[in-house]
Amino acid sequence: MPTIDSSCHRGTSTILGTIIFIGIMFSAVIPMMIVVKQADTIYEMRKHELEILDQAMINEEIYVYIFPVTESSTTLNLKVHNRGSLVVNVVQVWINDIPHTFDDFEVQPMNWFEKNLDYFTAIPGNWYFIKIITDRGNIFSSDSGSLYFDTNGKWAEGMFAINFFISYPAAGWFDVEIRQGGAAGPILTDPPFRIHKSSSGPAFDFFDVPSADIYYVKITKNLELIYEDDVTIDWPGGPPIEWVFA
Repeated sequence: MPTIDSSCHRGTSTILGTIIFIGIMFSAVIPMMIVVKQADTIYEMRKHELEILDQAMINEEIYVYIFPVTESSTTLNLKVHNRGSLVVNVVQVWINDIPHTFDDFEVQPMNWFEKNLDYFTAIPGNWYFIKIITDRGNIFSSDSGSLYFDTNGKWAEGMFAINFFISYPAAGWFDVEIRQGGAAGPILTDPPFRIHKSSSGPAFDFFDVPSADIYYVKITKNLELIYEDDVTIDWPGGPPIEWVFA
């Protein structure tokens, strides 16, 4: 009767053991690799979503104005100007760091939204400062500054000004002419008012004006006309500060 060498049995057992071990390793490692790959994919998706959200936050360009309807009115009017390319959803309005009750509202790109702040009553002798919060988490403070409701129950006028935001492509000096009462009115920019814009980005400056009125504004660069229009400051009933974008 032929006999089988025990070493052959051992060799066969070793091969079978190796195959089983490899099978177990594959059955354990491959699912783990799939889970890790899925986790990496989810991470990259979340990272991409956050990058999009961060970019959206940067692209929000909002200007906020707050003003009384009349000199002695106890309520305030909120005006939001969306200068950006995205729809902005305002989810909170804060008055002196206290959230104000109101419904969310949207402001379309390159558009205005205006509403009265209901359920708010001014108290004589108090200052009021307003901020808004968007659903992307950005906080924008009032470009009108703080408002004071004096002890006589009237809103103090404060400072009147025209703000300038120049994003014209070319860098250099811009000459600004301002006249009170319209184009035929007395000139206020004497000596000349000039704004310098660098090649690295837009330029910002402001010019104090004496009162609420109509102001003729003309901006030139090397005699080239960049901007020409009337700017109206209504107070009360409008913000004490107006913007010129050129």
